[in-house]
Amino acid sequence: MNVLDIIALKEGYKKSNKEIIEIVKTCTLPTLFKEDFEDRKRQLVKQLNQVKDLKILSYWDDEYPELLKNISDPPVILYFMGDISLLKSNTVSIVGTRKPTNYGKTICEEIVKNLNAYTIVSGMAYGIDAIAHQNAKKTIAIFGNGIDIIYPKSNEWLYHKIKKEGLIISEYFPGTKAAKYTFPYRNRIIAGLSEKTIIVEAAKKSGSLITARYALDYGREVIAVPGDITRPNSYGTNYLIYSGAIPLLSFKHLQEIFNINEYENTSLVESENSGLAEKILKLIEEGTDNLDTICDNLPEEDISLILSTISQLEIMGKISQENGKYIVKFR
Repeated sequence: MNVLDIIALKEGYKKSNKEIIEIVKTCTLPTLFKEDFEDRKRQLVKQLNQVKDLKILSYWDDEYPELLKNISDPPVILYFMGDISLLKSNTVSIVGTRKPTNYGKTICEEIVKNLNAYTIVSGMAYGIDAIAHQNAKKTIAIFGNGIDIIYPKSNEWLYHKIKKEGLIISEYFPGTKAAKYTFPYRNRIIAGLSEKTIIVEAAKKSGSLITARYALDYGREVIAVPGDITRPNSYGTNYLIYSGAIPLLSFKHLQEIFNINEYENTSLVESENSGLAEKILKLIEEGTDNLDTICDNLPEEDISLILSTISQLEIMGKISQENGKYIVKFR
């Protein structure tokens, strides 16, 4: 049975992934009118040929990742554009709200920078997903619609960037529009592609919690960023922690979770914003040791850049925070 037969069974006869896996395993093709089967395949070929740069991966191909094979409902067909070798790289899923706070944006950026050796998997939605993709050196976007449909439309530039530099995947036949059920269902692929899933910010009914639930069902680690209990975006992540997810306590803790050498990223501040880092270290040594006063003493600097640089200094172990106050550990 070839790939086109499998697509025809899935798209033409609406066979489930499990049914198709069983059909291939037992070599028992269901009773079909041969003429009708061949006609449907010809129609599918015409549609597939209309999509530029489209490639297809099946469950039985060598490139298909073992992690995804081990979930309860692995997709038998994946349509893709880009670098398929990323499926065999070290991956981590990062998802979150479509409406992040400044805190969420900064934390997401720093997490991705810290995990620069990993391929970041997400869903290319507004907010945390897009931030994760934008800041990643290597990234995989999982679609909840046909791979030829850019959704949301405002992420068109990101779509083309990932298509060129990363990997775009969808199990939905080209031309399939997003529906109420497609995004929750695709979330199982986001969770299934990684051993660890990080939730940055999530409201009470966030789709990110569906991804987390899938990850937990698959026996994968879920890491949640704690948040302010007065903010709606913190409810989901805080509830995950309450339910047993790993709370991300610091960037140092992130390094420990992923077994990252604390000196792997020491070039970050040295190559970027080294002048600002030096100013911050000097202020802390002189007694300006909390975030508010540091920002007050650097009025010419962008606050998000200050936060980013402080986070990098913490990651490197140059500073630490105790009771809301920073101390310099080494220069």
